[in-house]
Amino acid sequence: MQTQSNKLNFEGQKIFIGMDVHKKDWKVSIRSEELTYKTFTQKPSAIELVNHLHRNFPGAEYYSAYEAGFSGFWAYRDLVAQGVHSMVVHAADTAQRPDT
Repeated sequence: MQTQSNKLNFEGQKIFIGMDVHKKDWKVSIRSEELTYKTFTQKPSAIELVNHLHRNFPGAEYYSAYEAGFSGFWAYRDLVAQGVHSMVVHAADTAQRPDT
């Protein structure tokens, strides 16, 4: 008899994380190749973000990006140390919604 598992498994999938990084908080958007999952605000902590990713998207490969600015590269270094493929991009190179 087969048993059904309700355990999440994103193995082999890529999860993309876009961040608007500020001193007091981060606005985070999470997408896969097909879907937009969630946009939320959290305290500025790579560990908190990675814990969220592991809880909600276990087994996936994680890719993050945020625009260069006042905050420097500490978030990049912390995310890379946690196993997240990360990049810091030039602000003029980030996509904007048409209505902004």
